[in-house]
Order: sequence, then structure tokens, then C-alpha cells
Amino acid sequence: MTEHIIEFVARDRTGITTVVTANGVIDADTVIRNISAGHSGYAVAAAGSRPAPVRSLMALGTPYLFANWDGSKRNNLHDLAFTAPIRTVPTAPPAGVRFRMAVVERLAAVLGRVKNRA
Repeated sequence: MTEHIIEFVARDRTGITTVVTANGVIDADTVIRNISAGHSGYAVAAAGSRPAPVRSLMALGTPYLFANWDGSKRNNLHDLAFTAPIRTVPTAPPAGVRFRMAVVERLAAVLGRVKNRA
């Protein structure tokens, strides 16, 4: 049985979808099938502890991947998920300011003035 060390996971709102190991990227369904069939073993090398085995558990009739290296009851595999950078969207100015900006832009267009004139 081959042993794979999980480095990262990708997840969405339904749970873990993809596992990244040193050998490559594997979708979660394949990992679950490999664990259930006994073909491959998967583990997580958490910092400061021995590798924790990854198990396939059933919840609501659906299998999912689970690892716990800190003794809590939560699924620590979620800690390995890559967090996408958050892009902040600037807020729109208040309605009065928007109206004033629109009037100034119209007047500048009518009077033929360039907005960013040096």
C-alpha cells in the first residue's frame, strides 16, 4: 500500500474537492475510493506532530475525508485549504456626491473642458 502525504486541499461549500500531494493532484472521490479499497493510505504531516491518518467517513449518506491531529473534534483537513485572496470593492459614493459628480462631468463636457488637464 502506498502512503501519500497531503500538503494542501481545495474546498468549496460542499467540502473538500481536491487533494494535493507530492505526487500530484487527486480529486477527493478518488482519494475516498483508494482509502476504502485499501489501495493507498493518506496522511497529513502537521507541524510538530507525527503524521495523522486521513480517514473516509460517512455523513448523511455521503463519504468525506477527515483528519484530526490536534485532538479536537473538528476536521483539521479544512486548515490545509488554500484561502483565496479577498478583493475589496470600493463603496459607491453617497447619492448626493454621485449627483454632484454627474453634474460637474456634464458641465465639463458641455463647456469643452478636459477633466484631468495639466
